[in-house]
Amino acid sequence: MIQKEDAVPVNDTETLGEGVERTSTRFSLRKASKIEILTFISIGVVNFAGFGTYSIISPFFPNEAIQRGVSQTVVGVIFGCYAVVAFLSGTVFGKYVAVIGSRFMLITGIFVTGCASILFGFLDYMEGTTFVVFCIAIRTTEALGVSAYATASTTILTHAFPNDVAKVMGILEIFTGVGLMACPPIGGLLYKIGGFRLPFLSMGGLMLSCGVIVWILVPPQADEREEEKKSGALLKLLKVPTVILTCGIVVVIAAAMSYLDPILQPFLESQFSLSPTTIGLIFLLRSAVYTILAPLWGWLADKKGASRIMTSVGMVTFAVSCLLIGPSPLLTEYIHIFPNAKPLWITIVGLVVMAVAMGVEYSPVYNELLWAARDAGLEENIATFGVISGLFYSFFAIGEFVGPTVSSALVQQIGLPWASTAFGGLALFYTVVMVVFYVYDSCYRSKRGSIRQSTDEEKPLLG
Repeated sequence: MIQKEDAVPVNDTETLGEGVERTSTRFSLRKASKIEILTFISIGVVNFAGFGTYSIISPFFPNEAIQRGVSQTVVGVIFGCYAVVAFLSGTVFGKYVAVIGSRFMLITGIFVTGCASILFGFLDYMEGTTFVVFCIAIRTTEALGVSAYATASTTILTHAFPNDVAKVMGILEIFTGVGLMACPPIGGLLYKIGGFRLPFLSMGGLMLSCGVIVWILVPPQADEREEEKKSGALLKLLKVPTVILTCGIVVVIAAAMSYLDPILQPFLESQFSLSPTTIGLIFLLRSAVYTILAPLWGWLADKKGASRIMTSVGMVTFAVSCLLIGPSPLLTEYIHIFPNAKPLWITIVGLVVMAVAMGVEYSPVYNELLWAARDAGLEENIATFGVISGLFYSFFAIGEFVGPTVSSALVQQIGLPWASTAFGGLALFYTVVMVVFYVYDSCYRSKRGSIRQSTDEEKPLLG
């Protein structure tokens, strides 16, 4: 039987720490305890630093690598290689987060990520094959850190606010978006001032500082106080059809969000002769739109009836944005909507539309996994939340690998406009799959509900 979100039990007096109790699971900064606020802000700062570390290289690294004898395809592999490790480690971290301890996993992951970023800066001394090998080695190490802290932070917040996950994640995306917004232009500026090393040393130091803040402010979590620690039912969750479909959505969304990372900077530089600082500002614009709208999408995504509509509409909107970036030859050579001159403003409009689409399609997917777990009868505890978080980030990692790797290979063969068109086609194809499944699922649930209602009405007569 489907459980609506208002049917989820609310613990009125759940203990959060020594002498601290929570009076509601509803997310409200006014009603939240001081520990909840500090935990939320600390994880928000970590998100800012973590995504800043990820995005700071976009304005300068692809061209820097190409100058060192690295092909465009290998640049895509460098951007996406950590996703393989993140995929393999995400499910493991999620399954055993209650055993390892979510706070310990969070802090350790932050410190590993910070150290990896600092080491990446010293690749300035390398060239050719040596440069590529060490890039991949450090990125895979960073993957373990990112996978650990991302899984742990989402688990902690989901356990604290189980009924308002999308709202919490939407507000958290402000920190994420600011990191994605501010750090590309900052990275371009630091690169201009201090060369290759300075951006990585700066962000690595910031990440290590965040680890100290989390260690001081985030208290021991529920899993560290449990006498008997259990891992969540991963295999049971993977048998649920909604979970399988949603994991596929996560892959497509992650690929959509990352496919431009290794290819947009060289394209903008070669086609429009833009400087690293200007390219950073273009990345900033996309992130700004995403950040401003993220809380709105999070609020809407907590409404169970709206989530599937949001995902479908977001996918279609994303496909449209892919056609505008370049723009697509379909629009310039076949139906002649835009002139062959391909002005810069069309690509910028495409990036803005893409930012809107990413927020709409991304916000509901984590809630879909939570609702599917509830419908499957899994117990709502930190072990289950850990499994869901690990599953989410594992499949997100697959998309983050597929996006940069495939887009780089496509650009080398057919150019960015056609490569972007291909990703738009992927989004449309999966939208069709989603809509078919959603219609079938809705009909099946309605039929099952009618049968149960009829059975309940007959029971008094049979008695």
